[in-house]
Amino acid sequence: MAKKKKIREEFDTIFKSGNEKAIKKMLDKYPWLLSEVSSEMEKDMGEQQKVIAALGVMEDELGGTVPVDEVVFSLKVDFNARLTEEEVLKVLKDVEELGLAKRDEDGWILTREGGKICDDYLNKNLENYS
Repeated sequence: MAKKKKIREEFDTIFKSGNEKAIKKMLDKYPWLLSEVSSEMEKDMGEQQKVIAALGVMEDELGGTVPVDEVVFSLKVDFNARLTEEEVLKVLKDVEELGLAKRDEDGWILTREGGKICDDYLNKNLENYS
């Protein structure tokens, strides 16, 4: 167990460095790392999609920009997800960098691309939230 932890820590350091050859070498040597990294990335992407969907729901309801606390509320009520304002704000800043949301003085709003992701997420998961 301790050996895997040390390997994970080494991989995290290499991954953060961005050295593609070293990353590939570690993944070839320890293939189980790939499934762990993939699972973590899927979790992060799922969280982003939920935040985008909650922003979209509240944007429709409020008819415009959405304050962070309203996104938190929608996540809790509509998606049974409990994230703090700080966590939601971090995700919103991340998706802003991806061009999926924009911030203004009154709150957040989806871009056209963010709206598509919101719609896709809601259409795929609608039966889960009924």
